[in-house]
Amino acid sequence: MKNLLWLAITLCFATSCGTSEQSDTNTVLVEPAPAEIIAVDTSYTGKALNHFEKDIIAFETADATRAKAEGTVLFTGSSSIRMWSSLAEDFAPVPVLNRGFGGSTLPEVIHYAERIIFAYAPETIVLYCGENDIAEGANANQVFESFQKLDRMIEERLPNTTLIYIAMKPSPARWALWPQYQEGDRMISAYLEGKAKRHFVDCSPAMLLPSGEADSSIFIEDMLHMNAKGYDGWEALIEPVVLNSISK
Repeated sequence: MKNLLWLAITLCFATSCGTSEQSDTNTVLVEPAPAEIIAVDTSYTGKALNHFEKDIIAFETADATRAKAEGTVLFTGSSSIRMWSSLAEDFAPVPVLNRGFGGSTLPEVIHYAERIIFAYAPETIVLYCGENDIAEGANANQVFESFQKLDRMIEERLPNTTLIYIAMKPSPARWALWPQYQEGDRMISAYLEGKAKRHFVDCSPAMLLPSGEADSSIFIEDMLHMNAKGYDGWEALIEPVVLNSISK
């Protein structure tokens, strides 16, 4: 009897083990899916278009605690706008908003347009951009084409908004590029001439010496960005155009 009982237990154990091994044999191992590859668009300068994301998020964070002003004049573009620290004071009582960021190029302004332009639906946009594009390898025609693209976007999304474009500036640090800046400016100026709600402002008369060279006294130590005297010259030329745009 004991032998029969032992045999039954042994057979049961063997059957159980066989079933388990068969189950393991039939198990299908599913390899984890590869990580999603996210394509990042790049500018004609070779840089990723989203590399100023932290700057844009900082703007959005500030917006959460800022009262929205009607009829805002939005300044955007590269560091010459970003570093205009007296902007609000210079244009008071006109409500202005500074959304200049980093060393931005036109493709980057286009990339972030939804968040730094259209989100505010400004009455007037003042744009300074294009200088860094050429400094980073783009040619004047590429800058012009990018400007046209941005202008068409604004025209479609904000048909009643005025766009004021500030011409690329001469500076001692980038003096060798001045002829290319002038070429790009001529193309943009000709394109804007006669267009409704579009203005081209050339600030070079306030930045050049009688000899035709860049006035080093209006720049900070890097000889690229302006000091307060330089911005005074810009204000004198830009403010009348801004006031005219918001009085209509």
